[in-house]
Amino acid sequence: MKTTTLLLLFGLATIVGVGAWAQHAHQETGRETTIVGEVIDPVCYLSHGSTGKAHRRCAEYCVQQGIPLAILEEKTGRVYLSLPVDHSNPNAKLRDFIAEKVKVTGTVYSKGGLTGIHVKRVERASA
Repeated sequence: MKTTTLLLLFGLATIVGVGAWAQHAHQETGRETTIVGEVIDPVCYLSHGSTGKAHRRCAEYCVQQGIPLAILEEKTGRVYLSLPVDHSNPNAKLRDFIAEKVKVTGTVYSKGGLTGIHVKRVERASA
C-alpha cells in the first residue's frame, strides 16, 4: 500500500512537471503522430501490471481521484501519458475509452525518459 501510494505521488508529480514544461514552452516542440493501443491507468499498470477489461472499474476510480490516463502502445509497449499542455483535463478525450483499443493522434513530447502525448483525436481501433 505504501509503495502504491509513493508511486502514485511520484507519478503525479512527474506528470505535473512534464505538463508544466510542455505548457510553458509556448510552442509545440514535439512531433504529431498516431499511436494504437489500450487506454490504461498508468499507476496500476506500473505498480502491478493491470490492464484490460478486468481492470476497468479500478481505472475509472483512479481517474476520479485525478490520475491521468495513458495509452499503452500495442506495437512497442511504450506508455504515453496524457498531457494537458493546453490547460485542459488530460482525461477528457480518453475517459470513455478506458481498457479499450484506440487510435490516438496528437503531439508527442519526450524528455528525461518520460513520454507523453497531447491528445488531439481519439477513436476506437479495430480489434
